[in-house]
Amino acid sequence: ALPPPLRSAYPHYERPVSTGSEKFSENPKLAPLDTPIPKLAAHLQTSGEAKYTHDLSSPNNCLFAAPVLSTEPRALIKSIDVSKALEVPGMVRVITAKDIQRLGGSNNAGAFPGDEPVLAETEVFCAGQFVALAVGKSEISAEKASKLVRIEYGAAPEAAVVGIDEAIKRKSFLKPSQFASQQHPVVKRGDVDSAWSSCQRVVTGDIRTSGQSHFYMETQTCLVTPDEGGRLDIQCASQGPTAVRKAVSVAVKKAAHKIVVGTRRAGGAFGGKLSRNIPLVSACAVAAETLQLPVRAQLERRVDMSSCGSRHPMMARYRVGFDSKGLISALTIDVFADGGYTVDDTFGLLDMAQLMMDNAYYIPNYRTTTTACKTNTITNTDMRSPGVCQAVFFMETVLDRVSYEVGVPPAKLREINFYNYNGKQKTPLGDPLTYITLDKVWEGLKTSGNIVERSAAVEAFNKANRWRKRGIYTTPSKYGVAQRGYIMSVLITIMAEDGTICVAHSGVEIGQGINTKVAQAVALRLGVKLNMIKISHNSTSALPNATLTGGSGTSETVVNAALLAADKMNKKLQPYKKNGVSWTEAVDSAWGSGVNLSAQGYWGPQQTPGSGYNPIYDYFVYTACCTEVELDVLTGQIQVIRSDISYDCGQSLNQAIDIGQVEGAYIQSIGFYLTEDVKHCEKTGKVLTAGTWDYRVPTAYDIPQEFNVTFIKTTNPAKLNTMGSKATAEPPYQLGASAFFAVKQAIYAARSDAGLKGYVHLDTPATPVQIQLACGVADSQLKI
Repeated sequence: ALPPPLRSAYPHYERPVSTGSEKFSENPKLAPLDTPIPKLAAHLQTSGEAKYTHDLSSPNNCLFAAPVLSTEPRALIKSIDVSKALEVPGMVRVITAKDIQRLGGSNNAGAFPGDEPVLAETEVFCAGQFVALAVGKSEISAEKASKLVRIEYGAAPEAAVVGIDEAIKRKSFLKPSQFASQQHPVVKRGDVDSAWSSCQRVVTGDIRTSGQSHFYMETQTCLVTPDEGGRLDIQCASQGPTAVRKAVSVAVKKAAHKIVVGTRRAGGAFGGKLSRNIPLVSACAVAAETLQLPVRAQLERRVDMSSCGSRHPMMARYRVGFDSKGLISALTIDVFADGGYTVDDTFGLLDMAQLMMDNAYYIPNYRTTTTACKTNTITNTDMRSPGVCQAVFFMETVLDRVSYEVGVPPAKLREINFYNYNGKQKTPLGDPLTYITLDKVWEGLKTSGNIVERSAAVEAFNKANRWRKRGIYTTPSKYGVAQRGYIMSVLITIMAEDGTICVAHSGVEIGQGINTKVAQAVALRLGVKLNMIKISHNSTSALPNATLTGGSGTSETVVNAALLAADKMNKKLQPYKKNGVSWTEAVDSAWGSGVNLSAQGYWGPQQTPGSGYNPIYDYFVYTACCTEVELDVLTGQIQVIRSDISYDCGQSLNQAIDIGQVEGAYIQSIGFYLTEDVKHCEKTGKVLTAGTWDYRVPTAYDIPQEFNVTFIKTTNPAKLNTMGSKATAEPPYQLGASAFFAVKQAIYAARSDAGLKGYVHLDTPATPVQIQLACGVADSQLKI
């Protein structure tokens, strides 16, 4: 019989059904706000009745479009032959950059003039770039024709640049301009250059992160309909209808008031519909204006993943100085990001990386730099926690390295380097940490997660099993949120005949539950039942000027605007609410007296020089997670056994939605750290992992077998906040790092049994292949 430790090599792992707990406390005084109700459209979505852009009925004579993508990474366009494409039955026209010129428009779909064309004109800069748009009477004809357009390429002035290493070697970097530049390319505190001499130990290293596809359920889509008076009516899945309007008006040379953009809802976005929808919408608008017929498009999944970019791949080089106890006194991190061939928001997300790279740690001598690499790959763009999840991972890698070097347990080493709990310290850029709750989050997790007992159980498990190993790890996160910079509007209109309320707002429902939170806030402030309120679809015809939906602050700032609008409405109705009259009676009396039953709220606080209050962030979210994993040493397969999250949500606006956001962010981050690997052809830069056969997002089997989330009981006392709440969309994303480093702990256990020593270098994602190789299994170990 096999010795007991070796028997772990052959049993088939039976995964149990996932279980978990969600712990929070409600405040009845705020009902229906704070009440953990499902999203208002939940039943429509789960039954399939919810209508997304491509579900909308096609107008008469509607045409369908499909983009023609470049196949070369860097080349001149000598000619575009559309003859074979036009032979496809049902084909109408192939739109090119010349059609934009005919309209007198500007061939620009980028974040600023000259950054990115709608359609390539004289040269292409990456494989996957839009070159033309095939337009036909059916989706099938358009997609078939798009593959028959023949592009003759000529040699480019210089060879393509693919990957960060090549960009550094050839000094190919994105250049700042008057339109886009990085505010914080260097962040420093203390004198790091002088500090090295006093460090007991200094180590160096590098670490890389892959890209990550947004993989929204609804790919990029739009419907553009010409209307009377030269108007274009656009329905699209977008996080920024105002930005779409601006781009389209430039492409077709129309005044902004003739472009109306609406978004009913988006089927997932995660940052991928901030700017990457604009080339498609602009091209379809050019087609609709040229042909004077409705044009619609929805990208096939492989086309979407090949042309719309992903999270930025990054590489960091670090140097860290510390003492024998693990106290870090000096640190430098130099980060390089692959921006693709355009700027997009690369500078912005690198600023976010710089602002939060310190994470939860005070390091007295500190310097970080970021550099944007320009490569001939499709433009990379914002994705949930843009720049931050990579930056925090780099910092956590440094802490993990120091822990290994000095032999101090990872959790203990983090405590040694935490910001003080007294709230008197500041971030490297000077933001005060006045209302720090890191202590409540961290200490609470120790108890709720039974970390001491579980750590001992993991050690015992590893001693008893040779071919299955477990790891357990805890990581924190400090995430800054700013409400300044958002411009949001809400319009409340009461129907005179029955008192029901229609609410329009300038945010976009992308799955985060913004419509539900706005409805709850209006119901609370007006004192009516929730079923009296209907949220209208977003449209620039009603609320034309708004910032993008993203950055975790939109729900809160729109709720602020809604509360302001409700206050105005209450003031109007106050004279008619006396003597205990009902809501409908008060509304009827006000209407009869000629009162305007509409009120608008506007939220747009900005930094005010000389005000004495100009921090970069208005508040910080503190959270921590402990994750336990089990590793099959022979295959590299991972099972997430248990994850415990402790989260400071302040006074939640809706406990169910906020916990759902925390859980969803964590699972999506599991993809970033463990399963999702965007691969490019080393020669052409073409995306090789475009489609479900080649790209692995987390599935139900990646959900922790036991998943516990606890909201600690706090409020948000910051000067700018929303009824004491804190954001939940992006701050939890960094917590997936706990699973990554738990995997490393399991790898160390496997290597120890194999007689291997030394620090393990592991980039993201830690796929089964990388994990299995890191375990150091040799043929000699497989003999009995």
